[in-house]
Amino acid sequence: MSIEVKGIILGLAAALGLLGAAFGLSPLFQPGTGANKEVRAKTISVAPTVTAAGDAGRGRILFDHNCAHCHGEDARGDEGPNLYNLAKSDARITAIIKGGIKGEMPTFAKKFSDEDVQALIAYLRTLKD
Repeated sequence: MSIEVKGIILGLAAALGLLGAAFGLSPLFQPGTGANKEVRAKTISVAPTVTAAGDAGRGRILFDHNCAHCHGEDARGDEGPNLYNLAKSDARITAIIKGGIKGEMPTFAKKFSDEDVQALIAYLRTLKD
């Protein structure tokens, strides 16, 4: 075996060892686990947020791939209703997306996570005349 091959093998072994150590120590850095539990209990937890523009951009992509075929590419309605200037609450929109409308709209509860639904709502809120 050449010196170059041995060097590559040793490099890979070292990288895998570091990766294993990182995964082994990761519980210490997770909220509510290991040694970090006491520190987290004493601090205020703030959930990370994505900017509304970022959510709306991701929501637009989700809309294009899942909703546009019924609501139209511009969301002004086709088979489904126009989605501009929605007066419904976020909770009501969430219920409709997740539960669907019998005989009119399928349920997306299994397809979309809560974050996906929030991104869709952020996009829908940008649709104003």
